[in-house]
Amino acid sequence: MQYFAKRFKYLIVFITLVQVVNAQQKSRVEILGADLFEGQVTQFGNSKKLIGNVKLKQENTLMYCDSAILYDDSNTVKAYSNVRINHNDSIRMEGDYLKYEGNSKQAYMEGNVKMYDKSMTLTTNQLNFDMENNVGFYLNNATIISDKNNLKSQFGYYYSRTRNFFFKKNVVLINPEYTMKSDTLMYNTISKTSYFYGSTAIEGKKDKITCENGWYDTKKEVSQFSKNAVLYTENKILKADSLFYDRKNNIGKAFNNIELYDSIQKIKLYGNYGITNGKTKKTFVTQNPYALMIMDQNDSLFLYADSIFLLQADKKLKQKEAIKAYHKVKIFMSDIQGVCDSLIYKKSDSTLSMFSSPIIWNGVNQITADTIHFYINNNKLDSFDLRSNSFLISNEKGPHYNQVKGKNMKGYLDSSTIKYLRVYGNGQSIYYAKEDSVNYIGINKVDCSEMEFYFLNKKISKGVFITNPEGLFYPLDELKPEELRLRGFVWREKEKPQKVYYQYKK
Repeated sequence: MQYFAKRFKYLIVFITLVQVVNAQQKSRVEILGADLFEGQVTQFGNSKKLIGNVKLKQENTLMYCDSAILYDDSNTVKAYSNVRINHNDSIRMEGDYLKYEGNSKQAYMEGNVKMYDKSMTLTTNQLNFDMENNVGFYLNNATIISDKNNLKSQFGYYYSRTRNFFFKKNVVLINPEYTMKSDTLMYNTISKTSYFYGSTAIEGKKDKITCENGWYDTKKEVSQFSKNAVLYTENKILKADSLFYDRKNNIGKAFNNIELYDSIQKIKLYGNYGITNGKTKKTFVTQNPYALMIMDQNDSLFLYADSIFLLQADKKLKQKEAIKAYHKVKIFMSDIQGVCDSLIYKKSDSTLSMFSSPIIWNGVNQITADTIHFYINNNKLDSFDLRSNSFLISNEKGPHYNQVKGKNMKGYLDSSTIKYLRVYGNGQSIYYAKEDSVNYIGINKVDCSEMEFYFLNKKISKGVFITNPEGLFYPLDELKPEELRLRGFVWREKEKPQKVYYQYKK
């Protein structure tokens, strides 16, 4: 019994060895036809010389040429003139010369090489193709045409099973709508999607994108960009950690560390999420946004809000250039600070308007109204209008406040400093009279329909009462504390923006 068990064990080992040997045996290149057949012995061993209408086969690979030499010992073919390969009925190649190694199923083709599959045509001078793994590569420039896309690179690999191309060095993709240049690119010939790595630039007729990482679906014309991503559109430059762009609908989305520069409106806009729409000509930025408006060489206006919009001028849309800010709005300049709930800057008439409980501070002066309009001239705040419930409070010294109240007011600025103020309708004032720059001599309380005030060093220096003034002069200690305040007096200095703050990396 042990004898038969031992013999059976050896038999299993033998069968296993036979299977391994058979598995290692390589299929031979077969001759299917030729006009002239000649056997010969060379230094490379036995060979067959084939001339005219040569047709060879190895498994699912067919080879055609005008002439060929088949080396029996090495299972190698050298083919010349009008060389063609049909591999698995999916890959076709043609060229002037072919060396094919049957044992490793490696093909090397050179001279006017072309490779075709169902979705692309590759043209190069030298091409290597691994028939076993369905992988082709070139090392000396190639052009690939796939649908409307024309691709070029110095090096490249093609994986026919997945239809993926990997391109390296001097990569250029040309489409009727744009041109893409990249250091490294992967392209799928079925989905028509490009994946790029390293320095990349995509330039269209009206826009340009640069980045170091991302993808582009050339069919749907949508893309995602990251790592130093920048989008140039008309007069705007948009930077962000990540950009999404829909070319067909002309919509761009930006995420994190956004910086948008508008050269027409001379504004820089920052935030963590933004959308720009080329059709509506609107840009929206939120998530702690702020804007920097370049006023002149010496000053800029910082604008903070929950959300900020940029509107581009467009005749068809009947839209004019504007900047809009909503909710918890703050503005900051070297001499002017303000808060409100909404703000609009119209470039067409150079007006900056503040709505919903606006407050402006200019030095020791606090200005409030239902609506405040600033007018800009030569990139400077030139004048302002206060509409309805206008109120100016000036902190004279300690508990002393000069006060001017009226229906509407008009003011003028010089170097962002208030110089003149006129009251129109229902004017009231409390004004501290001085003997000199230090000592007070009393208090003027005047009601007057129209009045005007002049300022020196940001403080009221003179008042002029124009229409039917009614008033009294009081010694400092004669009025009660409540009589030293006009109705509606609220000193709100704690709400005043104190400094510029940058929320994002510069």
